[in-house]
Order: sequence, then structure tokens, then C-alpha cells
Amino acid sequence: MDARTIRVGGLRVRVVEVAPRRERDDPVFMIHGLGGWAENWREIMPAVADSGRRAIAVDLPGFGESERPRRSRYFDPEKPFYAPFVFDTLDALGIEHTHVAGHSLGGAVAYTAAMWRPDRVRSLTLAAPGGLGREIARELRILTLPGMGLLARIRRSERVTRQVLYSCFHDPARCPEPVVAEAIRYGAPAAPEMVRALRSAVTFRGGVRDEVRLPWIARAGRYGGPALILWGREDRILPVSLVDEARRMAPQAEVRIIPSCGHLVMVERPREMLDALLPFLDRAVRPPGAQTEAWSPGAQTEAWSPGAQTETRSGEVEHLGAREGSPRPSVG
Repeated sequence: MDARTIRVGGLRVRVVEVAPRRERDDPVFMIHGLGGWAENWREIMPAVADSGRRAIAVDLPGFGESERPRRSRYFDPEKPFYAPFVFDTLDALGIEHTHVAGHSLGGAVAYTAAMWRPDRVRSLTLAAPGGLGREIARELRILTLPGMGLLARIRRSERVTRQVLYSCFHDPARCPEPVVAEAIRYGAPAAPEMVRALRSAVTFRGGVRDEVRLPWIARAGRYGGPALILWGREDRILPVSLVDEARRMAPQAEVRIIPSCGHLVMVERPREMLDALLPFLDRAVRPPGAQTEAWSPGAQTEAWSPGAQTETRSGEVEHLGAREGSPRPSVG
């Protein structure tokens, strides 16, 4: 795994990459979650590269070793920071089209990127994506309260860091020690940026703010390409019940619910994630006529009714394929 620093929009941004021996497809660009870092994708990157694709993960600005942005509007519907950042990074890497994968906060970034420039997104993979529903863990909503920005600067002990990290796992024994070491290294410096990013879109009482969430949801019809949604069945940070909200935004999506798995899907259950991801990437060909029209404020989405869930034996991956005739959110 090679790491390097590039310049993106005047910021120092770190990317890590695993290159294939023979490239046969567009790269896979991976975006970590809130408080995360590029190596969160470490467990699946070699297999992605072995499939003939560049596996690229980025430290979002203010996280990992990337420089913190100034006065960013993050998910602002009109002048966002994150969505253009994705494509500015791809431009700096010389990449025109890519598969985009995002986890948690990174899932929200990946989703908004696909709505921003659907013509450059080959496929979209969302692992426990944040921001598509209003619900968010109370522990994260607390970070939006006054004074938490200063409190977040206090370096946590290793014990507290482990407790926070283990809450993202169904089975803490599956948390690798290198991930713990990286959480200790990157957690405290990233905490102020984590608070700023949360406050830009979340309130303590209401969760994800409608004035941020709904305009992006209204754009859902702009991206008509392949989509995959992955969720850990025992996720305590973003509950699996939110999969219905995500599916409403991408009715064409394949859905995989991974049993015995918490929030950090790609760390806790990398084999199960790869079992879903690699065949999906092989099938990911943009359909003719995928929508790329401009978005207009005030667009509404159609109602969507979730279907019956499937039951599986312990240890299997639940599979909900794209439903025929599922209504696609309309764009006004």
C-alpha cells in the first residue's frame, strides 16, 4: 500500500493506493466515515487491486493526515465542499471516471458526489451511509452541543479510544490492533473537524437537518447507474432500519445486509463485503440514458414503500436485489 500527499484545492491531501498488476477497469475511489482515515479500507484494497482495478482511499480534509479546510460548507445544497472535492481529487490523480465507495459520512459524500457529477461515476457503493435519514446515534448528536468543539480537543486515553472504536463493531475481538493504533494516532487531531462536519448538518434534537438532507434527496434521480448498499445488521451507530431510506434514494440498488456485523463493515466483515462488492463491480455498466440533467430547487421525491425483508441462516449475507418497477424519485 503506497501513500502520498497531493494538492487539492490548495489543501494537502493524503491518498493511499494499491495498484493492480494489470489494470482492466476504472479505479475504485474509497471514502472513509466520520473520524476515520484512508486505511479503514485496508482489508479490502488488495482484493480490489487483484481484480484489476486501482484501489484508492483518501483522507478527507481534516481527517487522517489531510489538511483541515477553512470555512467549508460541507453539504451545502448550492455550494457544497465535499462533492466537488471528490472530483478535484480525481482530477489531481488524472482519473476521469471511477467507481465510488463511501462508508458512513463517506457514504453521504459519495452520494452527493454522484448527484453532483453523475457522468463521472461508474458505480456507487454505500456502506451504512449517513445523512439519507434523520436518525443518527445520540453519541454523535451530543457532539453538536455548545462547547464540544473545545472538549473534543482533549486527547483521549487509550481505554476511552478503544471503547469508542469498539462501539463500531458487533464483535470487538474482530477489531485489528493496527486500527486501534491508528485511532489513537488520528482520533484527537481529527476531533475538531468531526465536530464541525457534524454541526454543518446535524442538530442534537432533530438529527440530520431537513434543510441539508432534503435538497440532496430531491436530486436522487440524477444518478441512474449501478448502486450497491451494504449494512451491518447489528450496526449501533446507524441502525439497519435506515436501509429503507437509502433504498428509496436508489431504487435500482442491490442491497446486502451482513449478519454479525456492526458499523465498520469493511473492517469487521471484509470477506462478506468483497463477496458482494467484486461481482457488483464486474456487473457495473452504466445503463443507456442515465439521467444527468440539472437539478432545480424544490424538487420532490415520490413515495416509496419498502418490501418484505429476507431471512437467512446465521453467518449468511442477506440479499435484496433491485426490485422491478420500483419508483424512481422524480426531479422537478
